[in-house]
Amino acid sequence: MKNLRKHIPLWQAFYHSSLIILLIISQLTFFSCKSLVKEIDPSILPETDSKLVVACFIAPQDTVLSAKITETKVLIGTIGDIRDDITNATVSLSDGTTTISLVYNKAQGYYRALPSKLPILTGKTYSIVVSTPDGRKVSASTTVPSDVAIREVKVDSLKSVDSQRGNSVTNTEYTVKLIWQDVVGMKNYYRGLGLFDFIYQIPDPKNNKNTIFSSFSTILDLRTIDDKDTDGQLISLSRSFQPLNNQGSSTGQNAKLIRLKTIQVGLFQTDTHYYNYHTSLRKQRENNNPFAEPVLLYTNVNGGFGCFGSYNATWQDVKLK
Repeated sequence: MKNLRKHIPLWQAFYHSSLIILLIISQLTFFSCKSLVKEIDPSILPETDSKLVVACFIAPQDTVLSAKITETKVLIGTIGDIRDDITNATVSLSDGTTTISLVYNKAQGYYRALPSKLPILTGKTYSIVVSTPDGRKVSASTTVPSDVAIREVKVDSLKSVDSQRGNSVTNTEYTVKLIWQDVVGMKNYYRGLGLFDFIYQIPDPKNNKNTIFSSFSTILDLRTIDDKDTDGQLISLSRSFQPLNNQGSSTGQNAKLIRLKTIQVGLFQTDTHYYNYHTSLRKQRENNNPFAEPVLLYTNVNGGFGCFGSYNATWQDVKLK
C-alpha cells in the first residue's frame, strides 16, 4: 500500500509553525495581562483637594484688566475636571504700592477693573492674590517686558479653484510672515498673531429676501518662540490659513464670505510665565499620540494652578493690495 501522506512544502510548514507560535504568544500575553488587572475599591484611593485655577494676562495696551477664576479637582486616571466659575472670590492686583480689587462681572464671566486704576507699565512687577470664603488662597507675580518693533510684515495670498458637488469654488489661502530684530544680550520670548477681519453676507433673519453684511474676525496664531541660538539676529514667524467660504453665524444662518476687510499683525514680547504656559498648552493640544507621556500645563500660581503672565504688544496694520 502506497504512503498517502502528502508532503508539505517547507515555506508552508514554516508559515503554519510561525502562526501557531504567534497564537501561543498572544494567548500567553492575554493571560499575563489579565492576571495583572485588579479592581481597586474607590474608597481606599487618596482624596484630592479642589484647587483654584487662575488665568490672568496683563499688558500696557490693556483696555480692561481681567482675570478668570475657576477650580479643579484632579481625579485618578483623568486630566482633571474644571468646575463652574468661582464667583465669590476676592481678587486683588498690586504693583507693590497701589492695590486694586477686580470685581466679578456675571455677564462676561470674569473679574475686571479699569487699567486707569492701576496702569500696567514696562519693567514693573505686579502680583495677583485670590482668596475664597472657604479659606483657600493663591498668588502669583509677573514683570512686564518691553515692547519690540516690527521690522516687516509680509502677507501673500494664493487663489485656487476646487470642484464641490459639481460647482466650482474659489478658495484663497493667506500666508503671513512677521520679521523683527531680536533684543541682544538677554533671554527673550515672543508670540506672533494675525487678526483678519472678513465681511460675510448673511440672510436677514427678519426677511429672508434681504441680506445683511457682518464682520467676522479670525485670529491666526503664529505661535510662541524664544531666541535660543538667535540672540541679536533677525527672527521671523510665518503661517498659512484658508478662511471658510461659508460658516454659521450667531443667528444660525449660513454666512457667505464676501471679502477681506482688514489685517492686523501683532508681535508680543512676553515674560517667561506667558511663554511657558502657552507653549505647554499648544503641546498638550497637539499631543494626539495615546502612547506618549501627557504634557503637563505650566503653572506659576502658588497654591493652585494656572498662569499670571504679562506681555508687551506692537501692532501693524497691513494695507490690502
